[in-house]
Amino acid sequence: MDENDLQQTPYGYFLHNFTQHVLTLFTASTKMKLVLIVAALTVANVSAANQDFAVNVDNSSGSFNVVVQGDVWLESGPYFFRADGDVYTFADGSLMLIKHSRSSGVDFIGQWDANSFLYQAGSSQVEASIVQYTPDPSIFTYNDPALPFVVFKQKFITGSNDTAASTISETVSGFPAIALEEIDVPLGYLYYAGNQFGTLSLAANQWGPHTFDVEFGHGSGPLALFDRAKTANTLIITPASEFMASSIYHQNNGKGINNLFWGVMGGVNTVPRDFETSYIMFCGNQGINKAFVSWGEILQTWYGHKDEFVKSDLTVNYLGYWTDNGAYYSHNTEEGKNYQDTVVDVVSYTQQIGLPVRYFQYDGWWYYKDSNGGIVQWTAMTDVFPSGMEWLYNKTNLPALAHSKFWSFNNTYAKQNGGNYNFIIDGQKAIPTEERFWTDLMSSARQWGLLVYEQDFLDTQFDNVTQLHTDVHLAKQWLKEMGNGAAKNGLTIQYCMAYPRHALQSLEIPVVTQARVSGDYHPGNDHWKIGVSSLLAWAIGLAPYKDNFWTTSVQPGNRYNASEPNPALLAVVSTLSTGPVGISDMIGASNKSLIMKSVNADGLILKPSRPATAIDNTIRKMAWGDFEGPDGEVWSTYSDFGGKNKFGIILAAELTGNYTMTPGIAGFQGFPTSMIFPYNNPSKIQPLTDADPITMSGCSTVDFCLFYFSPVLKVQGKQVLVQGELAKWVPMSPQRVTDISIGDDILISLTGAAAESVAFWFNVDGVSSPLTCTLGQGGRATLSFNQQACSVE
Repeated sequence: MDENDLQQTPYGYFLHNFTQHVLTLFTASTKMKLVLIVAALTVANVSAANQDFAVNVDNSSGSFNVVVQGDVWLESGPYFFRADGDVYTFADGSLMLIKHSRSSGVDFIGQWDANSFLYQAGSSQVEASIVQYTPDPSIFTYNDPALPFVVFKQKFITGSNDTAASTISETVSGFPAIALEEIDVPLGYLYYAGNQFGTLSLAANQWGPHTFDVEFGHGSGPLALFDRAKTANTLIITPASEFMASSIYHQNNGKGINNLFWGVMGGVNTVPRDFETSYIMFCGNQGINKAFVSWGEILQTWYGHKDEFVKSDLTVNYLGYWTDNGAYYSHNTEEGKNYQDTVVDVVSYTQQIGLPVRYFQYDGWWYYKDSNGGIVQWTAMTDVFPSGMEWLYNKTNLPALAHSKFWSFNNTYAKQNGGNYNFIIDGQKAIPTEERFWTDLMSSARQWGLLVYEQDFLDTQFDNVTQLHTDVHLAKQWLKEMGNGAAKNGLTIQYCMAYPRHALQSLEIPVVTQARVSGDYHPGNDHWKIGVSSLLAWAIGLAPYKDNFWTTSVQPGNRYNASEPNPALLAVVSTLSTGPVGISDMIGASNKSLIMKSVNADGLILKPSRPATAIDNTIRKMAWGDFEGPDGEVWSTYSDFGGKNKFGIILAAELTGNYTMTPGIAGFQGFPTSMIFPYNNPSKIQPLTDADPITMSGCSTVDFCLFYFSPVLKVQGKQVLVQGELAKWVPMSPQRVTDISIGDDILISLTGAAAESVAFWFNVDGVSSPLTCTLGQGGRATLSFNQQACSVE
């Protein structure tokens, strides 16, 4: 094969281009070091043509390229390791390859094959490995995980000293490293970054050296690349272990040097012996949404993460009342009353009008803080609750979801201040360093009804306690000890203002059940746009929370001097999120009929099987302005009752112009032949197939579009659609419908509150009508379509 022929292969293309790279790296010492990268690669005898996904590795150096559907998507950049105050790279000869080895085996995920490279970086030895997994399909339930994926590992065999980068936004190491350069395949990217679960610095654009401009360092998060193909091939790269110690570093010197590195966060000055980090690269071939869900299932399987805590968390599953930022009673009481009286009055009001509120959220106004907002003592201030939290719990009979933030340097628990617990104190902030503190704190809080511990200001805590980002173990220890303390007391945890690293760390902390995926609510703002952030939360097994909301527009005397134009949209988004539904109205201003569209008579949230998330074309439109996606928010979800009993939901809001949908675009591939109808006109049914799409228009925030997608059934010669409980936002919810049996008859098992009345709709040959069931004292009944009657259990 001559040079021209070689360049026509994917790997040859990689070789030809990689030899052109020049990299400027700055050492952690005071002097600057210019390193010229000229790689002399030996091409591995691998053909990548027509492969769905391949990472081709050069055995002589550890360089690689990434091939998707036969096209080169990525080429490796100049990987490096810091040690002894310097930067070592293979390309300039300073990073010496001692040994290359191959190995293989089988673990609980599946079969794996590894290429490992042992390097000498100054006085340190580091092993970099590229491990390809072929998963066992029998252990996965979603569509993509049976596809191979790759794990990049860094293991600091001897440990490394004097490793800190010049800024905390950089990294100690860079493997994998990706060269950011123009490529022949047009790709888009989605990048989660910043707090509120990677929402506040979320970025999407075309992939390339001039368009990848994102937050990195502490706020860095998952990166997804995708193409414009109908199937939206999607490549996801994230940390797979040591989440709190890992960062992404985007190096761009403005002079053509443009690389992306994954490695140990830049503030770390000493990497311990045998410390290992890993980074997963997963490629799905059935769209962005499905790729994320499959990537998440791999990680959840890896860490044994189960959903039993989410399923049993009362605050995820039942209606609550909130006093968080945006709420009417956030830092605001009734005129002439203290908070204790205001809480009692709120609870009395909800009971009086028949709202089934099941818990109360106490925000950051109730405990002792210093002048910088740090917690001095996590107990109720006497002027806020004169009778104490336990008295209030007994008075209201409502358990608590209680807010907490960062600890003051002057907190009463630290031994430095005369307390009983080990703390690190750094400037104005502090952090506990023993599990006993959390166990005792939460045990005490159980006495006044604590059910969920809300850890807010996670980003602030991480950024401002230096040891959390200089020690590779401390941040994980902090979060795991918090989780263990909650678990010992039967509590769960909500994360708020979390960076993506906190989100991923929850994979190892099963009692973290929920996370805020939006900015703070303020009447009239657009915090409700959670279609993309909910996807990440769902993928790793957390319930996404939109934040509280008002249910009526005008609430006089509020401290925001604002009104809420979209209470119905906020209610439907909260319900479709599958996370908490938290109302926050003033006394006398709650819209009961709107609230009850989200819950049953006991306050149980009637939700779909998964959160509503932005359809793939919404995300691709974010990356390419000329892509044929919606100009606005279009999300989808479904309720899955097994087999062909799948019921879809489409939500569109703030949509400019028209948008045409097919089942495939909505993410309903594999669903049975179905009809679609708007939520406010059940008789307006029409087909929804690839040949018969639906065109949505006029979908504003006030008049949003909400459609239900129901399978077509044939019963006694009639065309029947099970339309469900149309008085609710999710008419076919697994929380209401426990079983569907379809044969000569349609039998539907219903559950709810004792003696609850349920109006269940069917469309027969184009005409919709309800059948009303009254549940038995056990809260159950079975509906028979043929008999048009219910039998009570």
